[in-house]
Amino acid sequence: MDMFPFDTMWFRLLAGLLIGLILGSFTTMLSYRVPRRISIVQPPSQCPQCHTPLKPRDLVPVLSWLIERGQCRHCRATISPRYLVIELVTTAAVVVAFLALGFCPTLIPALIGIVALVTLVTINIERQKDL
Repeated sequence: MDMFPFDTMWFRLLAGLLIGLILGSFTTMLSYRVPRRISIVQPPSQCPQCHTPLKPRDLVPVLSWLIERGQCRHCRATISPRYLVIELVTTAAVVVAFLALGFCPTLIPALIGIVALVTLVTINIERQKDL
């Protein structure tokens, strides 16, 4: 019997979108904090300008950035579109992985690879910009 009877293209697409958005948000956090040697556990996410801790509604991948038009809800400082781009790129890659691989043992390593690759490329691009 099939282990995942609900494994259809539409289910893979929906799962890929949801997991992709979550991993995109995580990737954004990693690519910001790792090169700055900030813990990925503490402090909670905050505005880089006014340092106001972000609430859950401020952390909804893609939507929060679009709803607030790329500005902090508290101080109206501009939030870089890098967050939106990283979340969208990661989500797209995760959707492709879900569609191509389905629910199989290689999916988890593929997702880890996607997060690592997007994080490293983002950090590298930002480091090149700083030179």
